[in-house]
Order: sequence, then structure tokens, then C-alpha cells
Amino acid sequence: MKRLRLTAAAAAFASGALALSAGAQQAPDVRTPTAARALLEGAKTWGYQLQDVAAAKLDKSAFDVLIVDAGLYRDGGGLKRDEIKALKTKPDGSRRLVLAYVNIGEAEDYRYYWQKAWEKNPPEWMGSPNCRWKGDHRVRHWAPEWQAIIFGTPKSYVGRLVEAGYDGAWLDRVDIFYYWRAERWQAAADMVDFVERLGTWARARNPEFLIVPQNGEELVADARYRAVIDGLGKEDMLFGDRGNDTRNAAPRIDRARRNFGPAQQADLTVLAIEYARKAEHMATARKELGELGFVPYFGPRSLAYIGHDGPPHKEDGDTEATVADQGDESCG
Repeated sequence: MKRLRLTAAAAAFASGALALSAGAQQAPDVRTPTAARALLEGAKTWGYQLQDVAAAKLDKSAFDVLIVDAGLYRDGGGLKRDEIKALKTKPDGSRRLVLAYVNIGEAEDYRYYWQKAWEKNPPEWMGSPNCRWKGDHRVRHWAPEWQAIIFGTPKSYVGRLVEAGYDGAWLDRVDIFYYWRAERWQAAADMVDFVERLGTWARARNPEFLIVPQNGEELVADARYRAVIDGLGKEDMLFGDRGNDTRNAAPRIDRARRNFGPAQQADLTVLAIEYARKAEHMATARKELGELGFVPYFGPRSLAYIGHDGPPHKEDGDTEATVADQGDESCG
């Protein structure tokens, strides 16, 4: 791969990030408790919607935690500050956490930061498109240019979330490091560095800001990672690798259980989503996830509506590749 050419902003970002990384070697195993983290630790229910998000409808739900897409599209949109504020209170008057989805492993061509020129002349830090999710393009997550898009200024992605009043960030595609291992052996360590820098920067603006990565639970073995995150999200723990209502292979489930060991020892909250639709499978998953101490949620793979009460959606497909098992993300 060619050496990345740093812009002045990215070079400054990289310099500051190195300082953060060096200082973080002495990080404790877990973070100092905050009021927001206490709410996350006490959560019994949660909901997850990324498409067609309507604050008025979600406001009527009783979930302790809501994960939503903040919008931040090229053509605007997304929840307004007063809507976010309203969502923080449940119908019974108690406090609810509202976290915003952030894809830190892929660039999405419908976001505000996307540049038209990238379609014909992509930057060196951008990889191939993810053909399973239209508009998503894998990124070399260690590149300063990409990280500067995600955090570091008030106009960065996470900067906008902090300013809008979200309680935290739900980090998707943390597991992109699997894809890059053949090109860059230290890709997993790069992701730990990325999340650590992102969390440190966000909490310098709001000490209560929560960092909750989805998947990539192998990283929890790193004490620096445990120290910067507040919880974890997990997809397809028990079902979904070979079909939404097909049980995962026993070795894969066993490996996931082992990988979550350090998270359980650190008392990190795990929000687990299964895309199973059959009642008996949901009952089985609810029991097994509960035994692990995970908080379950069941919804469509499209995440276009809450629960399974919405209309059929083209992205509710029956399965998608599991990088941890297959070693790649080919779409052949």
C-alpha cells in the first residue's frame, strides 16, 4: 500500500493521538463510574432502530436504552436537539439513555462527510465497497484522515453527537479489523487505539459520554479497551450466521462466550440483539442470554422498525457473512 499523504489537519490529529496513546498505557482496567454508566449498568430493556427513525413514536416506548441513527445525511435530516432531549425521558418520567449509531469501520456515501469525487477517485484509506450493504465502503481504520472525520473537532461525526446532546456513541464495524489482518497484522491493536482516542476526546467534552462498541468482542481482552468502553453490543450471538432462525455452530457460540469472559469479569453491560423471528427461538435466546447476564432485544435485520411488528423490508435478509468464521467478507 502507498504511504498515506497527511493533510495538515490530519497530521495535527496524529500528533495529538500519539500523545493520548502514550499516556493511556497506565489506564485502569475499568473506567470511573458516572451517572450515565450507572443507568447503562441498570438497564433491563433496550431498543434499536436505524431507519425511518421517528422521535414521536419512539418516545412512547418504555425502553431503558435506545440506539438510533442520528441522521447526519448529505441532505440533512436526523433527530433535532429537542427530540433527543425528549427521548431521554421515558413515559413514566424516569431517565432513558439515547445513544447514536456510528459506523467507524466503513464510510457511508449517504453521510454529510462523503465527497462526490471519492466515487471515481477514492482516497488511499478507503477500501472496497461492502456489497451486502449498499453505500458502505470499508476503510483502513488506522488512517489519520479517516479518524479525523470521526472525531477530533466539533464538526466531526462524534463531535456533532456530543453537541446534539446524545448520551453516547454506539460504534459499529469495530470488527473491520478482521478484514484487514492480511494487509496489516496489527489491525486489531489499531482498532483499540482508535476507540481509545475517540473515547478520550469525547469525554474531554462530556465526561458522561458513553462509548459502546458493537461486536469485535475479542478486543475486550485488552485492558486499555476495557478502560475506555462502558458496555458492549453483540449481534447474532446464538442465531443468524446461517439464517436468522438457524442456530449458530456450537464452536462459534463457545468462542464468543470465551471472548466475553473479560467483559463479564469487568461487569460491563452487554446489549445483545438476535434477528430470530420464531417464538421458540426467541424464548431460547432470551433464556441463554439472560444466563450470561446479557440484555436481549429482538428485531429485524434491517433495523427499520422496532420489534417485529413492521412491514417486510428488503434488508431483512436471512443472513450475512460472519468474518470471524470465514476470514473474509467476500460477496461471491
